[in-house]
Amino acid sequence: MTGNIHLLQSLKGIWLKLLLLFSGLFIFEMLFPILGASAQVQQNMLKEMNDIPPMVEKMFGAGFIDALLKYGIIALGYIHPLALVLFILFIFIAVSQIITSEIGSGVIGYTLSKPVSRKRIYFNLAVVIYTGLGGLAVACYSASALGIRLFHGAKLSTAPFAALSWNLFLVMILIAGYIVVFAAAAETGKALFTWGGIALLTFYIISLAAPLWKPLEFITPIDPFSYYKPMAILIGSRNSVVESVLLITASVVMFAVGGWLFSRRDILTG
Repeated sequence: MTGNIHLLQSLKGIWLKLLLLFSGLFIFEMLFPILGASAQVQQNMLKEMNDIPPMVEKMFGAGFIDALLKYGIIALGYIHPLALVLFILFIFIAVSQIITSEIGSGVIGYTLSKPVSRKRIYFNLAVVIYTGLGGLAVACYSASALGIRLFHGAKLSTAPFAALSWNLFLVMILIAGYIVVFAAAAETGKALFTWGGIALLTFYIISLAAPLWKPLEFITPIDPFSYYKPMAILIGSRNSVVESVLLITASVVMFAVGGWLFSRRDILTG
């Protein structure tokens, strides 16, 4: 019972932030189908595509040009850093709200004085993060699908965007796994945001640079961003069932590691 109360309190603490992020993502992704309906925007894009350096296509993966030709500016909505940042921001907010800030403020001591285990707290965290990320992925797909139907009719299929949103969700739960491990070890929310942010920024830069410099390829198996393939999906590739299972499993394992680290922390010292 106390565990359920803790979950409800956790949701109460971040529901407004999640709603704002959900709305922001929906509006952001809706802008691209609207802009794509403009003949002038399409013409400008076609002109600019002739000047795209080969390096850019390598960075964003095979199919970058083909995806732009087929979906125009709509395709850019899924590789824009802001979309990824909003997802990651939610993960940091949820982890900080439920774990790091509670330790730093002493709230966690009060929580654990009740009949609720640390494992239950981490389970609640997983529920909040997985549900929230699923909602944000749905927001992305809903905006793209609605925008295509309203402004592009039957000319474009929305099916690839469903696969793309699923791929985005998988990558984000993997990133969430990394962040909860940082949270379990971080002394404060500031440390979590600082070191977790630096690690993710490094991974993102590596994912862009790896296609250009082969020595970096050995890092890609542990780089969550290397599994995000929006352009390939938009031109016909689909999420492998095996890869989906592996990413989900990796995320669950990292949540378990984070829970183990958290269970061994001295919460009285933060």
